[in-house]
Amino acid sequence: MQSALAVTLRTQGEIWFASREVGRLADTEPYFLNTALYYAFGLASGRYVDRLFEPTYIDDTAAVAGNIYITPATPTGGVANRITSTYNTSTDDYATINYSAQDDPNEGQNLPSYGRRRVLGHGNELRCYVLGRGIDTDDLRAELPGYVRLGKKRGKARVETKPLAVDDGTGEYELGHAIGAYDSDQTPVGDLITKQMRPTPLVVQGTYDGPHVILSDPDSDAETDDTTDNSVHLPADVQFLRRKR
Repeated sequence: MQSALAVTLRTQGEIWFASREVGRLADTEPYFLNTALYYAFGLASGRYVDRLFEPTYIDDTAAVAGNIYITPATPTGGVANRITSTYNTSTDDYATINYSAQDDPNEGQNLPSYGRRRVLGHGNELRCYVLGRGIDTDDLRAELPGYVRLGKKRGKARVETKPLAVDDGTGEYELGHAIGAYDSDQTPVGDLITKQMRPTPLVVQGTYDGPHVILSDPDSDAETDDTTDNSVHLPADVQFLRRKR
């Protein structure tokens, strides 16, 4: 038994994290990696105090990775709202060393912390897909909260879900939504587009050949023909960080 949900994330305020840093600009790309979504949806939890500074994604998701797969979230129709701001503040380190005047290594220097941030603002819409194995649709829906917090400053996003039909397919297919580069053992055979993200890259587009699942909207009343396909195709073996386990 397989179930699936289309999940829409609507930002309710500023969401910021450093996807890339160019000089003093920290830019937030309009993608939420599944490395973040498992934690945001409450399906995984990490250490409250981290002294090792090493990723623990595999251990933290060991209990759910076999049953629930979450794709990264991508914008549904472009970015509706970005906010760029300049800051010039004192350091936001958790702890600072207070030197005596005669021992201060920065004596006589003015060292402000300044730069620019480009963040996702209110009203952006991103979508991900949640695939459940051995879980019915109602139970899968109950696993997800109505709101999540994302990014370095814990920005808020509303969660909306829609059940999808799940069918099995074989043969050649086009990847219908971005997945993590390590989430499937299948290898693209053409039309590959990737995006470098941290901590894991994304496969944004690709042609595959093999078993796959087909996610479709059972309530869609859109007319389809040979040139229109609104379904989403994903590798059948897709699993969070599958190639790293």
